[in-house]
Amino acid sequence: MPDLVIRACAVMDSPSASVDDLIEVIEYDANLAATVLKLANSVLYAGRGRTETLSHAVTLIGHNALRNLVLATAAVNSFRDIPPEFVDMNTFWDNSATSGVLARLIASRLRIREGESLFLSGLLHGVGRLVFYVRRPEEYREVQSLMQVNGMELAGVEHRVFGFSHAELGAALLENWRLPEKLTIPVRHQLNPALAPCFDKEVAIVNLASDLAANLAPCLKTDQEAETYVPDSHATYSMQLLGLTPAAMMEISLEALAASQEVIDIINPCTSVHY
Repeated sequence: MPDLVIRACAVMDSPSASVDDLIEVIEYDANLAATVLKLANSVLYAGRGRTETLSHAVTLIGHNALRNLVLATAAVNSFRDIPPEFVDMNTFWDNSATSGVLARLIASRLRIREGESLFLSGLLHGVGRLVFYVRRPEEYREVQSLMQVNGMELAGVEHRVFGFSHAELGAALLENWRLPEKLTIPVRHQLNPALAPCFDKEVAIVNLASDLAANLAPCLKTDQEAETYVPDSHATYSMQLLGLTPAAMMEISLEALAASQEVIDIINPCTSVHY
């Protein structure tokens, strides 16, 4: 993790640190400072007033959301140089940002207070795949080929080739970043929420958000709206656990589309997708 991120998180975790201390760290990185201002003025914080100063933005966003933004920005930058022949990073971060926004909106709908943490879990739910692309690119190409030839699920092929899934690998990375269990467990158990040992609602939200984000992917590239949502078996379990219906999920998806595009532009300004 970059030194700036470590310093920023240390300041945010310190009970004696002031807003001025945090601003001093953020101002070392002009891109991060600009990103904080963009987020404060995004639709995610609509209705809270326009902000033009970093101090106002930090106060408006809050420490939890700011920590998430710092980590998200670090994650995007850490994996920016993966060759395009391995993965389309714009598409990857489009899906990730949409998952994060959906997780936050679902939490808000259910009046769950961990919306900011769930945004980060949703945003980073697929980061384990990027670690595979960086560390074992040829073996991960084999995974993609086996999926296409045998029609197997991704996690099943990953277990066959590596002995663990991208969800487990991603959670291990977040644990290495010293993120709390309420963030790492939803990532670890996202593929089969019924097996989560704790934080069952949070795991279900990330599972549901990632499944719905895949459903919305074509909508990010066109002006069309999603017409239906047919959840897979795991997402069906998550919906039942959370007491949500497909109709409710469609309402959330409509709300998510505009917010997702704005978050995509904030965390990954190099993306070429706009509608």
